[in-house]
Amino acid sequence: MRRNLKIAPLLLLGLLVSLPWAVHSNNNITNSGTNVDVAPFRHRIAAIESEYGALDHRLAEKFLSLGLAHRVNGELHHAISALRQALHISRINKGLHHLMHVPIVDLLVDSNTKLFDWAAVERHHRYRYWIHRREVDKNSDDFIDAAIEFATWEIHAYDLDTGVPAFRQLRDAQAALVIVEETIRAKHGTTDPRMIRVLNLKAMANLNLATHINNTEVDPVTGGPVSGETIADVISRRNLIIECFVNGKQALEQVVNISELAGQTIQHGLALANLADWELVFDRPRYSTRNYRRAYEILQSAGLSKEELAVEFENPRKMSRFTVQRRAPDKVEELNSDAAYVMASFKVTLTGHARNVKVVEAKPIDNSRIVRRTRAALRVARFRPRINDEGPVEAPSTIRYIFPDETI
Repeated sequence: MRRNLKIAPLLLLGLLVSLPWAVHSNNNITNSGTNVDVAPFRHRIAAIESEYGALDHRLAEKFLSLGLAHRVNGELHHAISALRQALHISRINKGLHHLMHVPIVDLLVDSNTKLFDWAAVERHHRYRYWIHRREVDKNSDDFIDAAIEFATWEIHAYDLDTGVPAFRQLRDAQAALVIVEETIRAKHGTTDPRMIRVLNLKAMANLNLATHINNTEVDPVTGGPVSGETIADVISRRNLIIECFVNGKQALEQVVNISELAGQTIQHGLALANLADWELVFDRPRYSTRNYRRAYEILQSAGLSKEELAVEFENPRKMSRFTVQRRAPDKVEELNSDAAYVMASFKVTLTGHARNVKVVEAKPIDNSRIVRRTRAALRVARFRPRINDEGPVEAPSTIRYIFPDETI
């Protein structure tokens, strides 16, 4: 039976009520350095197991409470172990795809993200989306939100070590966004403001897929490994890249139209800049220059000051997402003292390529592997160049690549 209920947040709230005050006062614990005593949680679990068995439904709540306590203490591995047991018991008693599992899954996603366990995060995101596909009406806002969350993860995680081929991740993201787009269009029309985020994500999925296919030797139909490329493979690869270009361009053009019809001048200008980015990435510099100029003029006419325009266009930016939200001024990035990283300087050309790459700083200084990975990433990366009222201009830039999978 499909449901259209906001049950997950309510469940988590109910379970939190059962915890002692110390667990609720998360910030206080962190600031004071006081740990939550997990012994009472373990005693209650042992008592229930002794009286009712190891799979009693009440244990799901108790293991969840234990997991939350471990999270407050910063004991993420113990937290994950407890949360997995809570999920296991909940699945046995509620079934494999009950919405009440979602709060536990969300905590597992967050905990594994903090440990950079991308394979676990991938599994939990897929499970979360599967639950919503089984339990929630596809026309509901709950399903739309779940599909967008799944697609957003897959789009940005395709180059992480998730254990799932990047081709499949990006195709699955595209499929989820198609469902969302069709649902919103059927219920609210093509100019619904919520379409903007969906269309920008759709463009990002197509850009990442085109980049992946262009830079890796995988089968352009299945995404699997190939022993040698035939003429048919070359044609299929070319056709897929063209398909990605067309689909992404159409999505960004829709964002331009939606923002213009809504009278959102600033968002309209930013949408045009995104479209110019797209045309630049796919080697159409004449069209991109025209749209960069239009974007600059529209934002200038909307009343943005020179300083505000500089935030948007002065410093070259890596094309990692499309958005019609104003950018925040660049801030000095705070680094974990244990993080391996490389800082590189380079020149961004009119076509958005990084040239004259120089390594400015690396930690650890003797790790040549992360330097090679940085140079390899910059060879294929594309950047929005510096923009003024004449269009793109060459400009220097720096970037810091962080490598959480490397040890110091």
